[in-house]
This record gives sequence, structure tokens and C-alpha cells, in this order.
Amino acid sequence: MEVILKESFEKILDDFCDKDLLEESESKGVPTQLLETLEEFGVYLIGIDEADGGSGFEKKHGLELAVIAGKYALPIPFTAILFRNWVAYQEKLDSKYHLSCGPFDQKITINTDEGYLANGKIENMYGYTKGNDILVIGTNERGEDYFVLLDASELETKIKHNLANEPVYSFELVNHSAKLVKSIDSSVVNYYFSLQLLLNLAVATGALKKIVELTIEHANTRIQFGKQIGSFQMNKNNLSIMAESVKQAEIMTRTCIESLKDEINHQYYLELMVAKLKVCEAISTATSIAHQIHAAMGFTQEHILHYYTRKLWSLREEYQSESYWSQEISRFILAEEKGLWEIVTQ
Repeated sequence: MEVILKESFEKILDDFCDKDLLEESESKGVPTQLLETLEEFGVYLIGIDEADGGSGFEKKHGLELAVIAGKYALPIPFTAILFRNWVAYQEKLDSKYHLSCGPFDQKITINTDEGYLANGKIENMYGYTKGNDILVIGTNERGEDYFVLLDASELETKIKHNLANEPVYSFELVNHSAKLVKSIDSSVVNYYFSLQLLLNLAVATGALKKIVELTIEHANTRIQFGKQIGSFQMNKNNLSIMAESVKQAEIMTRTCIESLKDEINHQYYLELMVAKLKVCEAISTATSIAHQIHAAMGFTQEHILHYYTRKLWSLREEYQSESYWSQEISRFILAEEKGLWEIVTQ
């Protein structure tokens, strides 16, 4: 069933996601027919029990589909829809609200002494659906965490476009009266944020694998000076560096997907942080080499490469920078009683 699920999903994307659709979606927005086709397939309800109206399977299967979505540069906020359905189901919000989830690495302020009024900003929110309420993380003056449900129609909203030309939203809150404030443990925040980050890495992994395929194909077919450009020693070296970097990122991401559980322990979070760094490193390496080998052709509207590289650059910007995660890994290791060698090899 897992194989059938992935093959069926890939068949749908193979039928729809050509360059014409990607180009059209940038000017006209999310392609409605593809969105509805995937909804009929039940793909947005992967990871939700069939007894509760879901499609069954586990969350890791949804993450595997996210890798495939990255491979086709799916012009739908698939991971945002998948994630919000997981949260709505587990927090029993699905029967009450239509919601979109903000980035859970950002927190607003909740004043618990004055009617739970919310203040702060939510920035660069990808995958927001107009008319939905927004679920974000809030924290009070004592550092306690909350789920906070916001009425977006009452908020000041700013819209811009990321490097992939996708709309991202920012919301500003000034003494906003939330629709729902629910106390949660910090471990719950870490769990959901880990899912958000892992979905991001899964899409990036699929897109990275695709640009390797595109670059190797181009190197083997493009002729200069009577030879395939892939036969030039410099290009051979660069292609091997590119493939190695992407494979490392893929292994780290798939390891995190396979070992995903309902609770996130310290060791798993360390692996996820390292995976984020390796994926960002692969994005920097692979996109640079891909455009070097494709030359100016890869930037043209007629070529499909830039749809993947711009998406990868956008994914890299989400959920903090490499320097942030490098510092987080350092703090994690310094706080552990075990030595570095033991942490790495256990």
C-alpha cells in the first residue's frame, strides 16, 4: 500500500506538473484543478486515522510524499495543508475552525493578566489560505507556551513574494483578543516545530535530487568543442561534488523521516538540526554548480531549472539561518554531560 500510495501520487504530479503549469501558477496562483484532484485522492489527510475520516498511513508517509512534491516543484502549499490537518486533528480543532498554521519557530506575546491579549508579529507565513484563522505559538511573561488562534480578518496583513514567487504573509497584533488560547507544554511546541522543519527538508530533498538529474542530463547532451560538456574534467569534478552533497542531505533527511516518533527526544532533535545544516549546505553547493553547468540557459523562462533553484533558495530562508542552527548545535553539545565523540557515535 505504501508503494501504491507513492506511485499514485507521483503519477498525478507527472500528469500535471510540467513547465507550463509552473509558469502559469506564478502569474495566476495555485492551480485549482490540481488542488482538487489531490483532495479527491485524499492526500491531504495522510497521517489521520481512517476511523476519524482520514486516509490512514503514518506521518512519515506524508513526509515521503513531500519529497516527491519537491521533485515536481509542486505549485501547491502541500506541506502547509498537510501540517495544519495534523495539528487540527491532534488538537481536536478540525470540527470548529478552518485554520492555517504560522511558523512555530516564531512566538507572539500573551498577557495572561489582562484577558489574554496578544501582541507581536508573525512574519513570512507560507501557505496561508484566505479566510482561515491562524494558529500560532504564544508565550507569557513566565515563559509558558500557548496555542493561540487568531482571527486574520481583524489583523493588519502584509503580503510579499518569496524567491519562488509564492505569496508569504505577515501579521501584526496589537492587543488582539484571540479566539482561542490553550496552554501547552514546551515539548508539544518542539514536536510540532520539528514536523514543520522536517516537511521543509523533505521538499528540499526532492528538489535537490531533481536538479542533480537535470544537470547530469544537460551535461550529457550539451555539446561544445565537439564533446559533451560532461566529459570535461572540471565539470566531472563539480558533478561529483554536487551529487555527494545532495546524497548526504538526502541520507540525513530520510534518517529523520524513518526515525520519527510521537515524541521528540534530545538525540532526534540534534539529528534534525544537523539535517537542516546539511540540506542548506547542499542547496548552496548544488544550485551553484547546476547554474554554472547550465550557464545562462538555466536562468531563462524557457528552462525549468530556475523553478527548482528559486524554490530551494526560498526553503533555505525558512526556519532560521545556518548560523542560527550552528549556534543551537553548539549550545546543545555544551549542555550535554556526554562528550562530543560519544554524542556523534552513539
